[in-house]
Parts: sequence; C-alpha cells; structure tokens
Amino acid sequence: MHLVVCLKQILDPEIPSSDFKLDTQARGPAEGIASFVPSIFDENALEVALQVREAAGAGKITAISIGPDSTIDVVRKALSMRADEAILIRQGEFPDLDTYGTARILASAIRKLEPADLILCGRESGDWYGGQVAAFLAVEFNYPYTALVAAVSQQGMEWHFRRQSDDGWETIACSVPAVVSVTNDDHNLPRIPKVRDNMIAFRKTIPAWTAKDLGLEPQSTRGPNAELELEKLYIPQVSRQCRIIAGDNVDQKAEQLAQQLADLHAI
Repeated sequence: MHLVVCLKQILDPEIPSSDFKLDTQARGPAEGIASFVPSIFDENALEVALQVREAAGAGKITAISIGPDSTIDVVRKALSMRADEAILIRQGEFPDLDTYGTARILASAIRKLEPADLILCGRESGDWYGGQVAAFLAVEFNYPYTALVAAVSQQGMEWHFRRQSDDGWETIACSVPAVVSVTNDDHNLPRIPKVRDNMIAFRKTIPAWTAKDLGLEPQSTRGPNAELELEKLYIPQVSRQCRIIAGDNVDQKAEQLAQQLADLHAI
C-alpha cells in the first residue's frame, strides 16, 4: 500500500494582525514577519495517512511539496511524523502557479513514484483557500475523488471514507486507487513528533526535483488563471468613531439618535 500526501508551506496563520505587513512591490506578505509552517489541513491529511498505515500494519507514505528551499522544513516535519519518504519540488523555475499548474507538477512527480493507492491533500490551503488541487489531481489520474474526508479505512480492494456532509456524516466506498481532500476533525489532529523522530528526520537526505527531473517545460504548467493580473493587494483600513447621545430624557436621546442616523444616511 502506497499513500502519497501533498503538503504546502504557508505563512504562520497565527501571526498577530498587528504584525502582518505587505510588500507592495512583491505584492505579497513582507519577509520576516512570521515563520513558515505546513498548512494545517495538509497536516490533517498526513495524520489520516498515518492512521491508515497503522490500521493496515504496513504501507509506505511519501510526502511531496512544491516551494522554495525553505519548504524543506515542511517535508522534514512529515518525516518526523513518521512518513517514509519526502520529496521537495523546486518552484523557482516555474511561473506563478495556480491550482491547475500545481496539480500538473504534483501529478508529474507522483508518476515517478511507485503507483499510489491513495493520494491525500488538505481540503484547502491555509493561505488562499482554493480547495481545487485535489480535484485537479483526480482528473490528471482519472481516479475517483471524494472531498471533505475526515477518516479513511481499507476494506479489501475498496476505500471507505467517512465524509462530512450538509446533513451530518456519511460513508462512501470507492475503488482503489483514489484521491481525497481531508478536512479537520477531532480524530485526525496532527500528532506531535517525538524527539528521536525529529533527530532521525534531520539526518535524512531529501531529494529536490526540478522541472527537468519531472520532464516538464516550466511554461507548460501555466493554467487558465495565468492570464489574470493581480492589480492591487492591500490591508483594508478600518476607522471607528464614537458619538455620545445627549439628552435630559429618553425621548430627547431617541430624537438625537434618529437625527444622527439620518445625517449618516443610515435611515
């Protein structure tokens, strides 16, 4: 059994809003305002993969991530959580990626591995919240796809997915192989790596693949959103005012309140 987990590095979402700053030239978060961490939903997906392997008593887990060199910390954390292998795909030579391009690169990498029985992604990234990469991966491989999965079990040659729905929970069965996007749940909270596992993960060599390694022309990963141009990225400015309603009695205060609301065109 081979399980592949796709991870993404994001800016720590726990950063205080007062510390968040934008780089207007780069049109993105300013450097150095916070550390980078794995997207939390991707960690839920990794935890589900670990639980599936533990239930089966055997299996291999491969973690893959696309990003700059700093992304190696994300895949190394997957190793410390007891993934068997980790692969970094260098993003530098690729154009700005949308969800289509990301899925295309991940699919090329997964095809270089031994056949995957299950591909797991977080339900959405913790920065842009696109929630599309898993679906595009399913199309790339022509595999069954199920979203918002909280738990996975294997029954013979079928996967059984416990899935969140509008009406509660449901169990879906599908053939092997498959693709799922994983949502957070009380039963798939990411485990805390042990010190020994952290040390072992730190000593492991992590391959870094390029477009040439994947047999891809970088420009071929441009998706339909490549023609879109980000015009402006900014932090909304919120202003607040406090006005005291004066009056000797309730009627006068009500009259003053109504007048001020009318002046503000609120009524």
